[in-house]
Amino acid sequence: YTMVDTLSLHDALPISDAVFLDWVDDVTVMQVAPRDRFPLSDLVELNMNWLSKWFRRPPPAWWILDDFFPNLLTGFRVAEYNALLDRFPGLRVASTYGDFDAAHAQYARLHPRHAHRVLRYAPGLLDGARLVYLNFLNNAVAFLPELERARIPFVATLYPGGGFGLDEADSDAKLARLLGSPLLRALIVTQDVTRAYVAARAPAALPVTEIFGVVADPGYFEPVPLGSDPAATRTWYGSGKSVCDVAFVAENYMRIGENKGFPAFVAAISALCAAATPLPLAVHVVGSFTPEHWRAAMPAGAPDPDTLPLRFHGRLETSALRAFYRQVDVVVSPNRPRVLHAGNFDGFPTGCCVEGALCGVVMVASDPLGLNAGRYREGVEFVRIEPDGADVARALRALLSDPPSVRRIGEAGQAVTRRLFAPDVQIGGRIAVLERALRAAH
Repeated sequence: YTMVDTLSLHDALPISDAVFLDWVDDVTVMQVAPRDRFPLSDLVELNMNWLSKWFRRPPPAWWILDDFFPNLLTGFRVAEYNALLDRFPGLRVASTYGDFDAAHAQYARLHPRHAHRVLRYAPGLLDGARLVYLNFLNNAVAFLPELERARIPFVATLYPGGGFGLDEADSDAKLARLLGSPLLRALIVTQDVTRAYVAARAPAALPVTEIFGVVADPGYFEPVPLGSDPAATRTWYGSGKSVCDVAFVAENYMRIGENKGFPAFVAAISALCAAATPLPLAVHVVGSFTPEHWRAAMPAGAPDPDTLPLRFHGRLETSALRAFYRQVDVVVSPNRPRVLHAGNFDGFPTGCCVEGALCGVVMVASDPLGLNAGRYREGVEFVRIEPDGADVARALRALLSDPPSVRRIGEAGQAVTRRLFAPDVQIGGRIAVLERALRAAH
């Protein structure tokens, strides 16, 4: 924190240009004395010993440490960390994200109430902290030396990805490092397979809590006022729409997104659009995929993407993605495990599918590892596919041939998703784990 020697507001300085280094709410009531010469510019003379007492504050009670936040594209982190900042006044976030200043400026415009509590990480920043919280295996292991130096206990969430895989030597070594730390107080896992994998490797005394899935932005659970925008009144293909909007939403980490099933999606759409009878399709791609990726993934003889009802939207932050999904009928996710690297897998449903389902979009998704475990009923609340183009095309053709099924499955899947990913489940579960760890850290 910056020590404030003087605190002043100049009439000539627009308030929009003021830079707030720190503040304390509800400290005291001050008597304001009017000036004789300038009655509209009143004066408060503060005793500097009194003022410095309030601004020489102790370090924050605890920290979230992250390597990508406050980038707005990580919507689940933004949702979770904002909720935790709301709940815990003594919490701060420190980040090692490379382009921190630009990301922080964008974050501050959308979330000004928290911006001053999100800082660039620096060595020694954690000194005196009671607890640290981290997400992802790589992130946790990267900060372990500093946590051990300062002897700070910590809690971690083990999501799929981010360095964690199944039966992979490099991942297993990192996981052993994490689970072997005497400072690890609790672990949160998000998939059944992760819970079983950890149970075979963790100390018996380590508390492990499963909170299925991922944190979704609370905005997905807020009603949209009727008449506020064209997306407020939800329609579906076959129930108010004559064209079926189908989307592929993912980030590309490979040449053509093989692990996300992008080639399967391209093959399916190419086959449907090459049919003798034109199908009422509008196709959308969200993420870092481009027309060049589409061309590289096309099977032989496929129609040129310029001739298809196809639009690339680029990356969308949460509010834009939510507005986009209100116009979409189906999201396709033909994920393939063990492709990005030997142990890699994605959770079920993916975060992109969760956000779509919360808007009533039908999930057409693969689940080769059986992670669903009956939470969603196949054919009723989502459509299960194999991660290949022929099966994706079969599933989409079935939906197009039965228009009322789009709304029926979309609404049924939305109801299940709202229950599984409700803020009191996802955020509330994490708060309960962290509160126990904070009490123990006293």
